[in-house]
Amino acid sequence: MGLDFIRAAAPNFNRVLDRRRVEMHTPKLFMRDLPIVSRTARAELCDGTAAKAGEKVLLRLQAGKVVVQRFNSAIAQCPDAPAEFIAHLSTGAGVAEGEIISVQAISQTLEIQICD
Repeated sequence: MGLDFIRAAAPNFNRVLDRRRVEMHTPKLFMRDLPIVSRTARAELCDGTAAKAGEKVLLRLQAGKVVVQRFNSAIAQCPDAPAEFIAHLSTGAGVAEGEIISVQAISQTLEIQICD
């Protein structure tokens, strides 16, 4: 009675695969994978300009580098932006709205983000 009763009353233990994980890694015909896109870049401030975090700016693609503008004046340049960042700007005719995330006063750089 002891061991037979315990085996009969205990729930069965079944080892199964994580079906959701397998489903995520299985390609489907109409499923669109979202690419990982770099939405931030580091820009170097121009001489004599000031910026603050949270400020909305205009991002322009000029001669392979990103120029950060406030109204009509350039406040920063990003000569080594990530390729995904430049590709995202290129799809929008080379212009996008951006936001300054942080400003580093010592290195005279700022971090910019593309706004959607």
